[in-house]
Amino acid sequence: MTEADQLDQLILRTRNLPHEVAVREVSDYFRSLPKATARALAENRPEQVGPLEGAPPQLRYRANHLILVAAQQRLHALVESRQANFAQRSRLATLNEMLQPVSKRLDADADGNRVEVVVPRQFLLVDPEGQGRMIEVQGDLERARNVAVLVPGMNNDLEHVRSQSVRAKELGEEAGPDTATVVWLGYHAPIGLTAGRSTESSRAAAPLLCRFQAGLDLVKAPGAKTTLIGNSYGAQVVGRAMLEGARADRYFLTGSPGVDPAIHSAAQMTPPGTEFFGVARARGDYVSYAEQHGPDPAGFPDVFRVETDNDKVPIAGHVSYFEKNSESMINAGRIIRGDLAAVTRAANTTPEQESRVLGVSWAGPLRAVAHSEAAATISTVFDGLATLRTVSSTPSRKKALDGARTRRDGGTTPRQPEGPAR
Repeated sequence: MTEADQLDQLILRTRNLPHEVAVREVSDYFRSLPKATARALAENRPEQVGPLEGAPPQLRYRANHLILVAAQQRLHALVESRQANFAQRSRLATLNEMLQPVSKRLDADADGNRVEVVVPRQFLLVDPEGQGRMIEVQGDLERARNVAVLVPGMNNDLEHVRSQSVRAKELGEEAGPDTATVVWLGYHAPIGLTAGRSTESSRAAAPLLCRFQAGLDLVKAPGAKTTLIGNSYGAQVVGRAMLEGARADRYFLTGSPGVDPAIHSAAQMTPPGTEFFGVARARGDYVSYAEQHGPDPAGFPDVFRVETDNDKVPIAGHVSYFEKNSESMINAGRIIRGDLAAVTRAANTTPEQESRVLGVSWAGPLRAVAHSEAAATISTVFDGLATLRTVSSTPSRKKALDGARTRRDGGTTPRQPEGPAR
């Protein structure tokens, strides 16, 4: 039986096993292979090795790079032959950007000569089809003392997730040296308010995140600590994963729309061995106030509510939790590096107190509307308007072609318009 056949059997056998058991079998299998054989599998079977939890990160980085290159070449050929549609042209520009190297380093060739080597971005998952998915690592995952996993929320498809990569970089800088960060878009995030009102995406994502965390435990450095951060709908994903036993040392939720109608305390959802479970809710955060998916964890009686404001940067609304120099961002760095005694606690205010304008609170009426029959209609209308704005900003074929040629020539790929960072 060839190694490729063994790999196929391994994937089939472990698919429905408990997460810890499955990733251990995968890890043991690759450890049993000679290095050259393992690398050959990544080179020849990238679609199988790239997303495989428990496989060595360096092999997965290589496999996913090859997946990106193949998809880029396929779409480039369609654009050049004038057969590409709008979605394909947009995706080509995205893949061009994902293939841009992050840096260069000096290395030695086979003869011992010093050569300059480009360092590509590090992906543990690349799914270039449809809405798209990706898991990106920044830093040395296998040597870092602290690992932060950021789970983005709604409106993050492959075209719009770049803002999350920037956020992960800034989180790593805030946490300090010996930190690796991961953007975990390993699920199909809901696109638009209508999809965001459903828990379908988070229920599908939770077991995937649990398996990722189990695989991370095997490849990170001994004694390294993991922080799982969920923002907006990503907090719903992390919360559901916590209920299913997702393994992390620390958990931090920001702008949560709720976890489940039956969950009313941190004790109901905190896995054993947790060092810290903190939740942040800024003044005027309409997503948290609406409680679309259950009570806001920031209001749980036994949770550590993390402060968001300081004298330098006041935070309000839903999209600024990771603003540089804000207290919520500083606290995120403290949580990631384990400086838990320094994390500042927010006052125990209610949504009604936080949303009072001229003596009248708007949090209660917002919550009532969010749970009314009118909410579905409002969401549909809003999503329709958003679609019209997207169509009106369709990039030209020339821009996509220019992006492809720029990537081929080694330049910088034009950036596409950003969506809301959630």
